Amino acid sequence: MLLSKGYEITVFIPGKHLTKDKLYTKDGIRFVEFALIRTKASDFLGYETFIAFEFAAVIGDYLKKENVPDIIESQEYNGIAYYILQMKHLGYPLFSEIKVLLTLHAPSFLYHTYNEVPAYRHPYFWIGEMERWCILAADQLTAPGYFLTQAVQPYFSNKLSREIKVIPYPFEEKETEKDLSKDIRKNLFFFGKLTPQKGIFALLKAINNLRKKGWSNKITIIGGDHYYHPEQTSMRSWIKGKYKEEIRSGKLALSGNLSPSQLKILFNEGVVVIVPSIGDNYPFTVIESMQQGHLVLVSKQGGQGELVKHLENGLVFDHTIEGDLEEKILLINQLSLEALQLIRKKAVTSVSEKHNYETVFKEKKKILDEMIFTTNILNTFPFTRQPKIINNKNENKFIPDLLSVVIPYYNMGDYIHETLESIYKSAYTSFEVIIINDGSSDIHSALLETVSTSYPVQVYSQSNKGLSAARNAGANLAKGEFLVFIDADDKIHPDYFGEAVALLKKKKNVSFVGSWVQYFEQSNGIWPAFTPEPPYLLAYNMVCSGALVYNTNDFLQYGLNDPALKHGLEDWDAVVSMVANGKNGVVIPKLLYYYRIRKGSMARSFTPEKIISAVTYIAKKHHAAYAQFSSDLSALYNANGPAFLTNNITLDQYNYHLLPSWIPFKTKIIKAVKRFPALRNTAFKIQSLLKYRS
Repeated sequence: MLLSKGYEITVFIPGKHLTKDKLYTKDGIRFVEFALIRTKASDFLGYETFIAFEFAAVIGDYLKKENVPDIIESQEYNGIAYYILQMKHLGYPLFSEIKVLLTLHAPSFLYHTYNEVPAYRHPYFWIGEMERWCILAADQLTAPGYFLTQAVQPYFSNKLSREIKVIPYPFEEKETEKDLSKDIRKNLFFFGKLTPQKGIFALLKAINNLRKKGWSNKITIIGGDHYYHPEQTSMRSWIKGKYKEEIRSGKLALSGNLSPSQLKILFNEGVVVIVPSIGDNYPFTVIESMQQGHLVLVSKQGGQGELVKHLENGLVFDHTIEGDLEEKILLINQLSLEALQLIRKKAVTSVSEKHNYETVFKEKKKILDEMIFTTNILNTFPFTRQPKIINNKNENKFIPDLLSVVIPYYNMGDYIHETLESIYKSAYTSFEVIIINDGSSDIHSALLETVSTSYPVQVYSQSNKGLSAARNAGANLAKGEFLVFIDADDKIHPDYFGEAVALLKKKKNVSFVGSWVQYFEQSNGIWPAFTPEPPYLLAYNMVCSGALVYNTNDFLQYGLNDPALKHGLEDWDAVVSMVANGKNGVVIPKLLYYYRIRKGSMARSFTPEKIISAVTYIAKKHHAAYAQFSSDLSALYNANGPAFLTNNITLDQYNYHLLPSWIPFKTKIIKAVKRFPALRNTAFKIQSLLKYRS
């Protein structure tokens, strides 16, 4: 449609098995099938999150090579546009200029509910969080029908205040003479994915009830197989077991996926297409079936109910009325051929009237023009669950633009020079360095003395009071508008301070900034941090909270470290406190902080008992915040176990426990399962087969 109106279109498609990008033109549209090789993010991100990151990387390449496009259009499914939108709102060069139109299609946070998927299990809940954030962060939202605009509302903490504009799918085919005189009443087909959401259970139940009344028509089920979580088996297997007599007698057929040419032969003389979805966006199956002159029987629950009018251009039943589907199936045989012919004829014209290019383009163009001629204003960052903002006193005692770097120091003489060397290589030069010597030994205190002769640092000494007290002492000495803590054995990237301060200055609702973390020395792993928001934040430390760049005033009011947390997690507690008080933070998805992994460090001495003690204290301390999200937290804990056993919310942690320990190459298998969703169902099947042996 857009091509026919003079627009230049480029379509980006993930190329799962490519080693380089594949570019081609088809019907005047440029396609970029991009190789998933631009980043190494598959080493530390789950599959869906990795794809979103790679998508942003390829868009970044094309932004550099070509002009910034007028519009980037994406769907929300699996958060594919997550990192494009993150980079836009974080002010990345060129990304900040793009305008993103998000077309709602099939949000997993909604469809998982329909499909009885354990939606709070990792990574499903995180994928839903990405989708929710994309919906809030895009410049404009559209959906093909009104159903989805309402169905997503309960999945936001406050009702979605943004308007979702309804733009029907464009659909045109060459007009061909259709023979609508055939009797199609015995050609019944279910056409759709084998999922609960598509209404397969309701249909099979209705058929079973009809059989008891003597109804003997055959029904054919066409559609791809899917995993059914409650029974830990595939839908196809479940149906074959439950309805084996029906299948054996030939009254129920499972055809699987069929090619367009196979469907054309099968549907050549016309059929009845049943679409009994319990909730659906606006299934294209209905549009195609109606345009081809088939009789459609659809549920009221979904976008299809907006196109199909009962006994006018199809048949409609209501899931909330007991026996209504059975009644409407029987009605098909009760209607005369002439009545059916009129309904089918009206179906064809209905699609042409509502979905023709001219009608749809008129509405689409309004949105595109509005976006193109609207200037981006990005002075705030969108948060999924925005707590009440507390307007704290704005102290003017701090020096504008100055960053106070506070280094708590306890017997770190072997590392402090390396840490300071990285700090003084910072591209951002307006900073002061404050070192708090927290009762170090004479040897390490002497080593610290030599530092002041090499670097312009301020050293303050106190008796040993612990990490929290040392950080707080440094914060209270800070003169800068901004504040950062750096452990005395860690390092930073030269760009970290500059990028963080720029965000704090630009985003008026952001109080702290973090980044991804690169481990070094005894580990080369990566910590991919994420925007710290509840409910996840209350269960799982989403950022390297000891290395954040803060607005100093906000930190002093809400982020001072709690000395009572003597075993650790005092920095996580500080983040929880700030967010609970409306002081939010963001994460730059770059490796800008280097965290040393070494024996003897405080973090290495964590035990489950220490963590449980600290988490219990934090939950009681922030009772109101935990109470607000208690149902989400309960569901997360039940789905995933103790949060401290989760090291990455983007990975499928659950399947680690499914396979017996005696399976060869278990570690490699689990690594693959965590990253690739297609293998999740396989893991479930293997576990089901081996559960008795294990």
